[in-house]
Amino acid sequence: MNLLIVESPTKAKHIQHFLGSDWQVKASLGHVRDLEKSGDKSHVRPPDFKMNYAVNDTKHKDIVAGLKSAARNASAVYLATDPDREGEAISWHLCQVLGIKSAEARRVTYQEVTESAVKKAIANPRALNMKLVAAQEVRRGLDRMVGWEVSGPLSNLIHTKASAGRVQTPALRLIVERERAIQAFKPTSYFQVIAHLPGSTPGTTWRALWQDGTKEGEYFQDKTLASALAAAIPSLPFTVTQADSRPTRKAPAPPFTTSTLQMDGSRALKCGAEDVMKAAQSLFEDGHITYHRTDSPNLSEEGETLLRNALQSAGLPIIGQPRRWKAKGDAQEAHEAIRPTFDKVPPSAEVAGEDAIQQALYALIRKRAMASQMPDAVYQQTSCTLNGGTFQNRPAVFRAVGSILTDPGWRTLYMETEEGEEDGGAEKEAANPVPVLKIGARAQAERGEVLNKSTKAPPRFTEATLIKALEDHGVGRPSTYASIIKVLYSREYMQRKGKAPALYPTATGESVIDALVGRFAFADLDWTREIEDGLDQITNGMGNARGLLQQAWDAIQQGLAGMPVGAVAATEACPVKDCGGQVKRLESKKKPGSFFWACSNRDQHGLLQDDAGHPGLPFADRPQAESQGTGPQCPKCKQATGQFTTSTSKIYFRCQKCSGAWWPDKENAQALGTKWKKR
Repeated sequence: MNLLIVESPTKAKHIQHFLGSDWQVKASLGHVRDLEKSGDKSHVRPPDFKMNYAVNDTKHKDIVAGLKSAARNASAVYLATDPDREGEAISWHLCQVLGIKSAEARRVTYQEVTESAVKKAIANPRALNMKLVAAQEVRRGLDRMVGWEVSGPLSNLIHTKASAGRVQTPALRLIVERERAIQAFKPTSYFQVIAHLPGSTPGTTWRALWQDGTKEGEYFQDKTLASALAAAIPSLPFTVTQADSRPTRKAPAPPFTTSTLQMDGSRALKCGAEDVMKAAQSLFEDGHITYHRTDSPNLSEEGETLLRNALQSAGLPIIGQPRRWKAKGDAQEAHEAIRPTFDKVPPSAEVAGEDAIQQALYALIRKRAMASQMPDAVYQQTSCTLNGGTFQNRPAVFRAVGSILTDPGWRTLYMETEEGEEDGGAEKEAANPVPVLKIGARAQAERGEVLNKSTKAPPRFTEATLIKALEDHGVGRPSTYASIIKVLYSREYMQRKGKAPALYPTATGESVIDALVGRFAFADLDWTREIEDGLDQITNGMGNARGLLQQAWDAIQQGLAGMPVGAVAATEACPVKDCGGQVKRLESKKKPGSFFWACSNRDQHGLLQDDAGHPGLPFADRPQAESQGTGPQCPKCKQATGQFTTSTSKIYFRCQKCSGAWWPDKENAQALGTKWKKR
């Protein structure tokens, strides 16, 4: 029997169904191990920047034990984790815990969880791509280095628990700086003058805008002149000095990439980017869509054929040659764009998935992918310039532009989601049915109108527009955007107010940015983009992993050197025998003025007492009060508590395992009463 290891139980169950009894398909449940969580081994530091891994939780210890047992009894082990950099690293970690040599690993990848794709991948296994593994390992090391080295000093500086992150910090900076730009913004009032003219059919009108002659960045603010011109418009002798009418074409958007899926999905479905990615993950694992972590906008030949056949079956128009799009400069294009597989549901089915979000997202993916192979939408765009002579020594020149949809093309199937005003979208204008006019023709307006307008502050980010900004600035990668946003919420660095999608920084978030910007390079957008480029070079086998880690380390140390005195706690050798860790003196938050010492080797012993400014004995080594009797059962561990007395001879019960303490019950002295609190 062969063993195939995937990441999720859902995918394992789905694949097991069509591979049959000759195969055992088991799930790793994501990463089976991660960097050590405590002690000196948890740090990533020079000179070698060694990364020490461990299976850190009980659940994965059980999973690893099960995988080892299955691997021992298997004829061959195939690693089918996700087909990206992180999936490659998970396969490498599996090799490490299962004792499989990297060069002998059978790595299989597929873009869709369908029977044909999986069986084809199994028939063509490859070795591990150690370039991808190295890039992911460096990424993890960089994140640990920033978090472990900077979070403590940051917390000391802003006097609250805080964390620094390599990509979360520049993302937070965008939100904070946008909020401050909004608060500092002062609106400018200005005026526009509109001429309303009769249309080519009775009861219709079209609009022309006065060209007020202001330069870029300037605004017309003479209300008296604007009102006078509007009143005079019906009497102005307009002559057509320019006229044009031509068809314009609009191509469909490419199929979704990871970033555009998160942007459009969160807007259209009115949910968070994390919800979009969870729904996409489920659709992929159930075999409904291709892999959803991709930065390529193009389809495979198989995908193009599948979609074009679906359009033909539906009686929808198809463009002559399959479309191709140019990917962004930093795109890896390892996978095709996101599309439906039409494996478990037919092309005619508009929805697939287990819940409302999955079904709505599938419909969006299906329509956008199919629309990408349909003809352009065609508009007839008509424009004209009207000259009304001069008015109060100013040219009375008006300009009108309008367009009418003449052939919907791809819009028959798909309508793009539009940015709302919270997203920073422009105000939508009503259709302007400008008639086809001839140069030299005369025109007379029915009436004039003054529009009182005001400049607007830049809009607050939403999750959709924040993702767009992160992509534009090269911060993180599309597969990390949802997790970046999740961290900013969980750390309470940003928030939403009510149901509106706008993002606001919290006071803590602003304090973090004030503490980091100007001190640490990772808070700068350019530096973060350079690091991402360095990681991509490692992926391509052209970068220096240790050099990139050293570059980041040097930048962090430079930032720490610029922190105020006392922010970076001084350390010294731990006095506990055979410990070998470093201890630092910290002040108790519950008892200001009281100090203790914390050791980097937290697994070796507990906190140390403060002995006149020097590290003393561990608190656990202090003489413990002896129990004076047995008390009631502890509600947590179910073991008997001990009976003790306070310094004022009052009896209380304490669990020596859980450290909980209670006063005796007022009615039954042998039962636990209210929880004990030190007065």
